[in-house]
Amino acid sequence: MTKPVAPLPAADKMHWLLRYAKRCQVKLDSSELTAHAIKHKFTPAAWRMLCRSSRESFIPILRNRRLAFDSLVHYAQRLVEHGFQRAPEPEFLGYFIQSSYLFFDRMPGVPHKADEMTLLRLATRCGGVSRAQLRRVGEWLDWGQGSVTTHMTWRTVLRRADEWYRRQQAVIEQARTSCTSAQAPKGWDFACGPVALDGYDIIPLVNDVDLWDEGQAMSSCLYKLRGLCKRATEPSRFFSVRKNGLRCATLELVQGKPYESQHGLGLMDGRWQLQDCRLSHNRLPLEELLTILDAFGRNYDTLFHQLPEAAPRTALVQQDRLLFVF
Repeated sequence: MTKPVAPLPAADKMHWLLRYAKRCQVKLDSSELTAHAIKHKFTPAAWRMLCRSSRESFIPILRNRRLAFDSLVHYAQRLVEHGFQRAPEPEFLGYFIQSSYLFFDRMPGVPHKADEMTLLRLATRCGGVSRAQLRRVGEWLDWGQGSVTTHMTWRTVLRRADEWYRRQQAVIEQARTSCTSAQAPKGWDFACGPVALDGYDIIPLVNDVDLWDEGQAMSSCLYKLRGLCKRATEPSRFFSVRKNGLRCATLELVQGKPYESQHGLGLMDGRWQLQDCRLSHNRLPLEELLTILDAFGRNYDTLFHQLPEAAPRTALVQQDRLLFVF
């Protein structure tokens, strides 16, 4: 006679996990009860952590259609490997998922790196940590200016990140002063000035100060990417997208690799195209805005290739700040 299967601990509170597995079409062992088959997708330690945690702790995963059941499994396992008994606040998880998008059309990921897990530990231990503080510390680490361990306190880490930020700010203020002087440093060249398109104003960000101001206003790490504008090959150009005078998105165009000219010898400069677009706090844009900005990228490429042959072909030409309407 078959021995009855013991009920799962905390089964009543795990209905959300059963529904999520069904929505993700998780393949289960047909010889087991559904609840037990899902339990066996996790290690014993990860399962205990899930049972101690609430569904709300995992909402950023559950509501992100680009993530899957395996993402939840991976996140739970990384948490227990770093000593978590319960899952951290969902706001922290949401921040790391959002910041994991390298480009708007790429797949996101759940926090899993050692530094990310350590930040989760420190922030959870401290309590009352804001998203802005987490972003500040994350930028500090991304710049390679420091490291964190579980022996540190969140206040210590945040103080070091704030000191780094103030140093960066001092550099920018010095550059801002230089920009207003007679010997202002040269910025990056563009094929157009500000453009009006379908109700939006698309404004070139022509120097380090512009990138800093845009990044501060949009709560993004745009200033860190300024090196992309200086590259000799496959450079980027950034634009502030505004509506009714208010910043609403940041656009990145990138120039692809040179290609063979169809007319005569030599190489043609690569095509300019949309590479990334973000709303404030690194949020992803709607398809409607992407369509408009993709059209802008194609028209920008046309403007670039219509530049006089005498113009530099490895750098764009800064035209007068006129309003171009496509």
